[in-house]
Amino acid sequence: MNLCRTIRSQPGQAIALGCGVLLASCGAGPSGDGIDSAIFSDVQVIGSRGNAPGRFVKPRSVAVDRDDNVYVCDMTGRVQKFDPEGNYLLQWQMPEIERGRPKGMALDHEGNIVVVEPHYSRINHFTPEGELVSQWGVHGREKGQLSFPRAVAIEPDGAAYVSEFQIIERLQKFALARGSVQVEIRGAGRGPREFNRAEGLSLDANGKLYVADSCNHRVQVFDGDGTFLREHGGPGAAHGKFSYPYDVRVDEQGRQYVCEFGNSRVTVLSPDDQVIEVIGGAGSVPGRFNNPWSLAIDSLGNLYVADSQNHRVQKLIRRESASKLQHSSSPN
Repeated sequence: MNLCRTIRSQPGQAIALGCGVLLASCGAGPSGDGIDSAIFSDVQVIGSRGNAPGRFVKPRSVAVDRDDNVYVCDMTGRVQKFDPEGNYLLQWQMPEIERGRPKGMALDHEGNIVVVEPHYSRINHFTPEGELVSQWGVHGREKGQLSFPRAVAIEPDGAAYVSEFQIIERLQKFALARGSVQVEIRGAGRGPREFNRAEGLSLDANGKLYVADSCNHRVQVFDGDGTFLREHGGPGAAHGKFSYPYDVRVDEQGRQYVCEFGNSRVTVLSPDDQVIEVIGGAGSVPGRFNNPWSLAIDSLGNLYVADSQNHRVQKLIRRESASKLQHSSSPN
């Protein structure tokens, strides 16, 4: 049975898309529901709660491949693949889930899908068809070992940044061979180069690394050799403040998208850390979130949000004019 439907912004243009997909207008209504955004024009909802193909149980990570296909891992231990229109394509199960479920995804330099297993201290690389091609990581506290890795970001040459927490608060940069560690930043705290549950990672076009330092409610920025450059954020709900930022992504223009688990929203900032706009807020209608966990950006600048407690993924569809935007003047 096909339970899926699509609703366009203009009446009378509904067409079937695929399992669990809903496309709705993003204009905010009188109640404040929906998306009011200068960057995105529409929102597409992919999935709903369930174990069937195309459905999710608390999706926590999302990634996009070179062809703009979308990959989602959730608490069932599955990775599901969707085409750019949101149609379900295939799925595979992680090798082990007894100790815990996967969390953290990326695309590697060869076009493979990277999936992190925190409770196994392990990083997996799969082909877009779900074939396991490599697996690395040894549990421990020493340099070159992994302890509860949370996220990974891959450089064009294959070097991998990995964030870790719980046993040790740390960020490491592994060379392509994985036996050599090029950068290690370790230590719990609030100061520069210290972390409190570092989660999502993102590289910009210049090789700078952005770290969602979640329980410090901030984003830290480093260059490729681990030199601290700056930080922004701080706890709160005002513009420029964060509540448990679990992920960060940087687009081609250098804009930062910060996924706030605690505020159930996405904050968009300019390359110089000024707020452009805030998207969402707590809720279940399209364009609102319930503890969003992860972000991904496709080649067209569309933004995918793993909306965990709403058991779905939302695709925010980019406006063509989004390349030229001014900073938000809202004081909130």
